[in-house]
Amino acid sequence: MPEFRVATRGDSKLLAEMERKYIECPWSEEVILGTVSDESSAIYILQSGDTAIGYGGVKTVLDTAEIYNIAVEEEHRRKGYGAAILDKLIEHAVSRGAAEIFLEVNENNAPAIVLYTSRGFEISRIRKNYYKSGNALVLKKRV
Repeated sequence: MPEFRVATRGDSKLLAEMERKYIECPWSEEVILGTVSDESSAIYILQSGDTAIGYGGVKTVLDTAEIYNIAVEEEHRRKGYGAAILDKLIEHAVSRGAAEIFLEVNENNAPAIVLYTSRGFEISRIRKNYYKSGNALVLKKRV
């Protein structure tokens, strides 16, 4: 059964590799190191044994949270792991006092949009040409 753990500085290489594989605008290892060291942020890794299945990050400042990138390894997709990661990030944000949560998603990423809207996120605005491959939808959820 997969379990969550909080990422540490020692996970920066793993996370940077996954970013490069799955995220259109990947974070560098240095940015990841800064994020795992930031008390207002958390990156959760979902793993089975020693194998990372996926990860996601969130930053909470006062009553607002922003969900960072979420990624799931190809061979583990369509098994509910992305939803589990999203739910963990929402839970974390709420536990830190968030009243609203924001995230950005490429308008062409239909599976992610379906997931986010199924969890109560709504389109707040559009950022034109945010990604190389399209606009970003800024989604918001009140909690």
